[in-house]
Amino acid sequence: MKMRVLHVTTTKEPPCRTKIKISSPWLADMGFVYGAPVRAIPLPDGLTLVLQNEHNEKEGGKLIHVGLYRDKPTMTLNFSKSFSIPGLATGDFLAARYEYGVITARKISRAQKYCAVASHNHGAFLRLNGAWLDDAGFLSDTIVMAAVCRDCITLRLWDESAKPNATYSDIVKFARAHKYQVLRAQVNQKITYINLGAHLLSRAGFGIGDIAGIHYEHGRITLLRSDLQQLGF
Repeated sequence: MKMRVLHVTTTKEPPCRTKIKISSPWLADMGFVYGAPVRAIPLPDGLTLVLQNEHNEKEGGKLIHVGLYRDKPTMTLNFSKSFSIPGLATGDFLAARYEYGVITARKISRAQKYCAVASHNHGAFLRLNGAWLDDAGFLSDTIVMAAVCRDCITLRLWDESAKPNATYSDIVKFARAHKYQVLRAQVNQKITYINLGAHLLSRAGFGIGDIAGIHYEHGRITLLRSDLQQLGF
């Protein structure tokens, strides 16, 4: 199951309208190629985008076409008086499931950020990256303690005041004693990132395709697994 996160935003140019924009090269792999007609059908707190062809003449909803933005297939769905989705507003996020010719999206609970668990070397993989990590104090080479429980991963900065002058071996022993996993924030091309591997993710119940809602403050990041079954996926 291929999952992504969509964001409901507002057009910059007046008249300002609520919109959902999807722009990615892999849209073509799902059949959403440049110029293709797509039918947008409202759902409770969400929508379905269906590729329309001579064998699938859907009615209702709103007809849009796949465009191009920076050489990438792009779909932009503008809300209007004749087409709106009750329960969706600017700022909302949606979990979106992709199949060939069909995208189904439903609203998920509010968090500061969202990410989808990817696949790497046949296992689950998640990379957190961006300037927000620096804002939360997770700078390059800082040591991070990862704690897991069901459907939740908590990342905390290593508190040097707790064990002054601790060696890396001391930190590992402390982590093992408290059932933490030691991670390290890194930088690539001036972008800070933290990698979460398959072992850590599986312990918390995160699998490939899952959506994680991210809440963060200084020194702490919490990832909560969205219940996709509850959303109808």
